[in-house]
Amino acid sequence: MKEKDLTFEDKLWKAADKLRKKVEVHEYKYIVLGLIFLRYLSFAFEEKRKEIEEREAKQFSESLRFSICEDRDFYIANGTLYVPEKARWDYIKKNANQPNIGEIIDQAIEILENEYPKQLKDVIPKIYSRVNLDSHDFAYLINLFSQIHFGKDHHAKDIFGRIYEYFLGKFTEAEGKKGGEFYTPRSLTKLIVEILDVKEGRIFDPACGSGGFFISALEKLQREGIEKEHLSIYGQESKEFVWKVCKMNLAIRGVEGDIRWGDSYHDDKFFDLRADYIVSNPPFNDSEWGRDRIKPNDPRFKYGLPPENNANYVWIQHYIYHLAPNGKAGFVMANGALSGGSIEGEIRKKIIEDDLVYGIIATPPKMFYTVSLPASLWFLRKSKPKYMKGKILFIYAKKMFKAISRRQNVFTEEHKQRSLKNSECLKMASQKKR
Repeated sequence: MKEKDLTFEDKLWKAADKLRKKVEVHEYKYIVLGLIFLRYLSFAFEEKRKEIEEREAKQFSESLRFSICEDRDFYIANGTLYVPEKARWDYIKKNANQPNIGEIIDQAIEILENEYPKQLKDVIPKIYSRVNLDSHDFAYLINLFSQIHFGKDHHAKDIFGRIYEYFLGKFTEAEGKKGGEFYTPRSLTKLIVEILDVKEGRIFDPACGSGGFFISALEKLQREGIEKEHLSIYGQESKEFVWKVCKMNLAIRGVEGDIRWGDSYHDDKFFDLRADYIVSNPPFNDSEWGRDRIKPNDPRFKYGLPPENNANYVWIQHYIYHLAPNGKAGFVMANGALSGGSIEGEIRKKIIEDDLVYGIIATPPKMFYTVSLPASLWFLRKSKPKYMKGKILFIYAKKMFKAISRRQNVFTEEHKQRSLKNSECLKMASQKKR
């Protein structure tokens, strides 16, 4: 990620923000982010279409090539959603100045919903025909987002996720809420997924945000030649709009996941699930989380009920509860969970005595796109290999980063490889069974 990328996103936001005064912010974010989604969906489809045309050009006649290029199943098999003609960005752009452009966009969304009900039903709000924007406003936004060039390595860089995170952060700031809770930096998700050595099985994120961990896991499977169908995806997200973003993020990759909207604290949508991999980046030091609403004898809290002023150990125990007998967890956690707190101290002591923690990595500050807090990466396992029993590997990686702006640090690929080498014991511990 380069500095100029951030400048581009900032310019994009400032341009789009010009229309916010005409529409309530909670509605405008759906308008803007829905359009970016439609733009990206078409971009990925057209990229795959061009690839097919170039590959098949010498083998088939033009008419047969056209038939192959319109084969819906061919795209889905290659991890891309086929986009029907009247839902494509080119069609929307061609009609941008029509007085009924709002209806045309709503119709495009409905076409996609009917085409992919499991992935997209009720995900993109159909509000374009009834909002306080005229055809000139829509034409302005459509022409603006037409300028986005995601690039050939858009999946690797997760350009879609980054633009969404940037805009989500800006919208939550505009709504007077804390931003930056929805997207975990790819350098962290990729490192955790590598250390856990995610392959086939069930992967679960009970605070899944926009689904970054799932994307990193799917990319790892692709690199290793493992069919994506071998990994079952489960996620829960408390914020309705971010739940929708996660559904979109999976949809653009042609993947289905069981992603549910609800509060993991008090409405565990996957109470009976025991996962092979748990990955997560929960809200840091969440206070007033609703301790008094926990049901008596909730089986998740065998080590004790955390205090109302901090939910860190709510999440940690939630992960432990959902681990399969040979399951393993890797998650981001606020540094405060490592020390302090009388109730948390007792819970932490019991978890250590049960020998569930096998590694912790201290990360640099400013790793998050809109939040500067330093954090730690925790790795848990219910059944450690013999050589790790009674041991916890601590890795200090606070000085291992590249500053890409005043406000953000990242792990480069070189840093990731060094971390993996230094944390080989972590990876080995995640692979070996008792």
